[in-house]
This record gives sequence, C-alpha cells and structure tokens, in this order.
Amino acid sequence: MADQRQDDTNSRTSSLPSHSTGSQNEDDMTHNEIKGWLMKRTRLSRKWKKQWFLLKNTDLFYGDSPATTVKKIPLANAEISECGVDKKPHAFRLKPKDNGRIYYIQADNESVQNDWMQAICFAKAAGQHGDASQACVIQ
Repeated sequence: MADQRQDDTNSRTSSLPSHSTGSQNEDDMTHNEIKGWLMKRTRLSRKWKKQWFLLKNTDLFYGDSPATTVKKIPLANAEISECGVDKKPHAFRLKPKDNGRIYYIQADNESVQNDWMQAICFAKAAGQHGDASQACVIQ
C-alpha cells in the first residue's frame, strides 16, 4: 500500500500561487508545479547524485536542496524519453533543443517517474506558444 501512495518527498501544488511575491504575472502560473527528490547523473563523472527538482512554468530547476535550486533546464522544445541508462530502473532523459547536453534523471518508482514525465511534457507543450504542434509526446 505504501508503494501506491506517493511519499511527501515528491509533491504537487495546485496552480494557485501559494508563494507568490505579487510581482509574478498570474497567467504564468497556469499549470501545476511538481517538486521533489530525484537522482541525476552528473555530467563529468557520470555518478548518480540526489538532487532536489522543481518544475515551474516551462523550466525545470534543480540543486542540492530546496533552497539551492539554481540550475535550470529549459523545457520548451525539449525531447523527453524513457531510457535504460546505466541499467537504472525508472530513468528518463531530457534533451533541451538549444543545449547539446542530455540530462539523465531517475525516479524512485514507476509512479513517480510517470508523474514527472507527464508534468514535464505538459510544461514543454505550454512553452511552445508559436508551434503548431501542442501535442505532448513522450518517446
């Protein structure tokens, strides 16, 4: 039963801006946020490191803790797909269009992986304002 319930290290918040500073345009907060701990493969050493992720608008932020989510992955026109990198279960990859880098991310279980991939896909589609294809496709 614990597997069916998502633990509180990954959580969704509604589109109501609970941490609004008043300077943000309310129209930018049109979809859900998702945040929590995921594993990310480092670029140089290719070791897996636990990172805090926050999906907000059309960007995915990450860092060592909730207070230090300063690194950003732009999601507009990014490719997202499941992958079997390093034989890790529940892994997926992100490849931003304007960045030659590929990000490998691993979730704790299939449910968390699906939640993140779906949320990222919707954020990606939301960022394609001028694109005729608004479809959310996970490869």
